[in-house]
Amino acid sequence: MCRNWEWKPGSDGNCFTETHPIEGSYWGTGSNLEIMGIVKDIVGQLKVNVRLLNITQLSEFRKDGHTSVFGERKGKLLTKEQRSDPKTYADCIHWCLPGVPDSWNEILYAMLLQDYRVHH
Repeated sequence: MCRNWEWKPGSDGNCFTETHPIEGSYWGTGSNLEIMGIVKDIVGQLKVNVRLLNITQLSEFRKDGHTSVFGERKGKLLTKEQRSDPKTYADCIHWCLPGVPDSWNEILYAMLLQDYRVHH
């Protein structure tokens, strides 16, 4: 999850104007680098084969993947008036479906297929 200072300049601190993912190296503020390093070390010491897919870090590259003003609130789509006020109504926490979560599933499926092909 991006913090409001990570959104595009002039965006009023929200995701409404984001249209492209982050490119290049980036470590989002929603991921704890120290904790992820500890997890990586522990997984590396396990006696069983474990592969770690850090979807939190992966997702933070997709600051364009939020529902913004095109989602719903309390089970109802936003009104035209609400959509015209992204500073108040943009949802910059939840991910669009389809979108980012579909990417998680595709990557997981590719990893499973790769493991299957290696072992059969």
